Amino acid sequence: MTGNDVFIAFPNKNTALAVAKTAMAAGFNAACAVLSANALRQKLGYYDGGIVICGCRFPDANINELLQDIPETFGIILIGTPDMLNNCDCERAVKLAVPINTAQLVCYMDMLRPEPSNAHKSRSPKDRAIIDKAKRYLISHYNMTEPQAHKYLEKKSMETGRTMTETAKRILN
Repeated sequence: MTGNDVFIAFPNKNTALAVAKTAMAAGFNAACAVLSANALRQKLGYYDGGIVICGCRFPDANINELLQDIPETFGIILIGTPDMLNNCDCERAVKLAVPINTAQLVCYMDMLRPEPSNAHKSRSPKDRAIIDKAKRYLISHYNMTEPQAHKYLEKKSMETGRTMTETAKRILN
């Protein structure tokens, strides 16, 4: 199991396979592609987390009941018509109206990809303190939220090829 596990559920086999191909082309692991809500529930029981991509209608379940059954450790991308999406009560689901844009679907998948749980464990307390100080600076001087400041540090680090600590030090100087 990885943070790249994607669970696909659509009553239409061709749709499920097309979404699975998109996920795999984007570097995700299509852990399963199923055609029913009950099959999805069963598969999710074997995993601790990942991303669920599903349609809004299943012959064997009400979509709102299915969404309530998906554990909080899974991100959800819901695909359907605007009317179908409006009838779904799940606030934590990302809703994508058909026809879908493949690039947008991949972007949502990347957004919901869980961060590695050991990301902060490898940093020393001194490095974490520098990063936190840079976040506080961004929050106070640029009116960012803590998650926005964190994302900003990550993005700048990736763009420049520096560690987050190095980027944080440059912001503070």
